[in-house]
Amino acid sequence: MYRLLTIFTILVTVAGCSPKLAPDSNWGYQKWVLIEMKEVPVQQSGGRGDAYLEYVPNDKKFSGFGGCNRINGNYTLSKNSSIRFTDVISTKMSCPDLAFETTLLGTLSEVNRYEITDNNMLLKKDNRVLLIYQRR
Repeated sequence: MYRLLTIFTILVTVAGCSPKLAPDSNWGYQKWVLIEMKEVPVQQSGGRGDAYLEYVPNDKKFSGFGGCNRINGNYTLSKNSSIRFTDVISTKMSCPDLAFETTLLGTLSEVNRYEITDNNMLLKKDNRVLLIYQRR
C-alpha cells in the first residue's frame, strides 16, 4: 500500500510540473503538402515532386521541398498565432519549376501568422491567407 501511495504521489507531482505544450507540438513531425498559393490551387502529383514542409518543434526548424529544391530554415512562434520563417536556404538545382519555387520562398518570407483548421495549415500575412498546406 505504501508503495502504491508513493508511486501515485510521484505521478501527481510530475504531472503538475510538466511544461505546457507548445502549439507546434500538435503539428510537428508531419508532412504538410502545399495545396494553394496566393489563392491559386497548386497542382498535385501525389509524388515526390509536390512542395511540402515538415516541422521539428524541439529545434524550431523546418525542412521540405519547394518543387525543385530541398529547403530548410528556422521558424519562431509567439503569442496570438504569430509565426516567422527565417534563415531559409535551398539547394541550387535548376528545373522547369524554378519560378514557382522562387515565388513560394518569397511568399514564405511574408508570412507572419498561422491558423490550423482540420487538416489544413493556413499561413497568412496579417489576415490574408498566402499559403495553404494540407496534412498528409
